[in-house]
This record gives sequence, structure tokens and C-alpha cells, in this order.
Amino acid sequence: MHLVVRSFRTYIVDGRFASLIVSLVVIIMRAALFLKGDRSPVSFSDTGYLWPYAAPLFSDPMISAAASTISVFLIAFLISAINSRFMLLRSRSSLPFAAPLLLLSLHPWFLVMTTDYIAVIFILLAFFPFLKSYQTADATLYSFRSAILIGVASLFQIYALALFPLWWLGERSMRGSQFRAFLSSLFGLSLIYFSLFSLFFLKDDLSGFTDPLLSLVSFSLPQLPDYTLMEWGVVVLVGLFFILNMVLSIKTYSRDKVLTLSFMQFIVFLIIFQLSLQFLFWQETLFFLTLSIALISYLNAYFYTRTQSVAHIYLALLIAVIALYFYFSHFF
Repeated sequence: MHLVVRSFRTYIVDGRFASLIVSLVVIIMRAALFLKGDRSPVSFSDTGYLWPYAAPLFSDPMISAAASTISVFLIAFLISAINSRFMLLRSRSSLPFAAPLLLLSLHPWFLVMTTDYIAVIFILLAFFPFLKSYQTADATLYSFRSAILIGVASLFQIYALALFPLWWLGERSMRGSQFRAFLSSLFGLSLIYFSLFSLFFLKDDLSGFTDPLLSLVSFSLPQLPDYTLMEWGVVVLVGLFFILNMVLSIKTYSRDKVLTLSFMQFIVFLIIFQLSLQFLFWQETLFFLTLSIALISYLNAYFYTRTQSVAHIYLALLIAVIALYFYFSHFF
């Protein structure tokens, strides 16, 4: 094994204190952004049923930053727990925990506690019954649990409902088509929304029930922002970063065990659709982008844990340099 690869695996991938060090670095990064960075607010209309009641709790910027930091750590923990619980990576690695922490701490927007964080957490929780259903003869209960969790996520961020049809396609890849499981998932989602409808009906406020649902058809194609040439270069590099990591990960996981292969294919499928939906709803929400970053962080963690190529390690260093430039650009 090349010295560069061995050093990368020893100190980054398999480092005993790597997760602790990354956690401290991320806390310092987020604190510096909060204290010195450009925290220009980005606001979107409330598109959930529960978030308007929770949002006042985070009106103070410091409480919002603390809550968002806790949320990012919880997202990283769930991604790491999914990996270790189902042994998707057959080797110990700190990257499934470290990658989402770093990627979700590069921009001041991620310092604001939003409903997107809560929705992403529930979506990640839905992956547990999703993966448990792998090659299960009767996946009725698992489909029900996943649908319930997606439904709860949509109560905070209505755009999470867009995941439901995509989720069923992923479940088919896990175990094949099961009509009872499909009905169970429909029942789980309808159970939440029938209860919600009954509540609004009793309050005689049917518009309160329908208004968030109408957000699903509020397309808003983005206008080209007035970026400088340097800023457009960063945008192009970020786009290439997404594409390159997906391509390299596909080449790597295609030789892995069937569960990992099915899961990673579903992750790539979700990322592509989420980024497409983000383009359609750019002026309405950043939920799809936030979820895509959380998912692509696992692709990065998987690929750089498995790779034995010196060129790939140098590519990781180049990406780290670009990420640092993107981070420090918010201070000037």
C-alpha cells in the first residue's frame, strides 16, 4: 500500500480520535461563522403544519445556531448508525460520521435552525425499517413504519411527501414488489393525514389543511443570480463535485454485497431526483438540497473508505482545499 494511502487510512479513516477531532473542528467552524461570518438571512414561507408552532422557539440567533448544530450532529450520528447497524461498510471508518458534519458546516445558512433539519432527521430514521425489510417475506410492518416516519417528516416540511413514491421504488429493489406492503405504506401515510384533516375539520379551518399541500405545485424556476466569475467557478466546481463523487462511488459499490449495492443505488437515485426537485422549487425551499448533501456525504464516506488509489486521495485533498476556500469566502 502506498504511503499516502496508508497515512490517509491510518489518521483519517481509521483514526481512533478522528471523530472527536472532527467534532471539535466543526464546532469551532460553526462558532466562527456565527461570530464573524456573513449571516444574511434566507427565508422561505412556512410549508409545514407543525413548524409555525416550533419556529418561535428558535427566534434568538444563538439558540437557532445551537439547535442547528445539535441537528447536524444528530444527522451525522444517524448516518453513521445506519452504516454500522447494517454493516454497509465492511470496515471501521470515521468518515460516515465526519463527512456530513463537515459538508453541513460550510455555509452560514446551515447555522439557522430550520424545519428542513427536522424533516431530514425523520427521513434518515425511515432508512432503518427500509433496510430491515431487505429480502423479508412479509415487509408489511416495515413499510408501515417507513411511511409513518415520512409522514411525520412532511408535517414539518411538506416537500418530504415527494419522497413517498420514490421510497416505494426503493423498497421494490430491497425485496421485490409486495402488494400488502404497498397497502400498508399507504395506510400509514393516510393515517397521519386523516387524523390531521379531522383536526382541521373540527377547527373549521380546511384552508389550513390545504394550503401546505398547494405548496407542492408552487414551482419556481430560479433566475440566474448575479455572481462574479469567481463565484460561478465555485458553483461549477460544486456541481462537478456531486457528479464526480456519484460516478466514482458507483464504480466502487458495484462490486460490493447485494444489500450495499441496492442501498447505494437507491441513494444515487434519491440524490438525482432531489437535486432535480430543488431546481424546480429553488425559491420555495432548500429541503431537497439539505437532504442531498446529507446523502452524498455518505457516498463520499463510502468511497474514500474503500479506495486504495493515490489519485483518489489527492482528489480528496483538492476537494478539501476547495471546501476551505468556500468556507473562508464567507468571512470577506
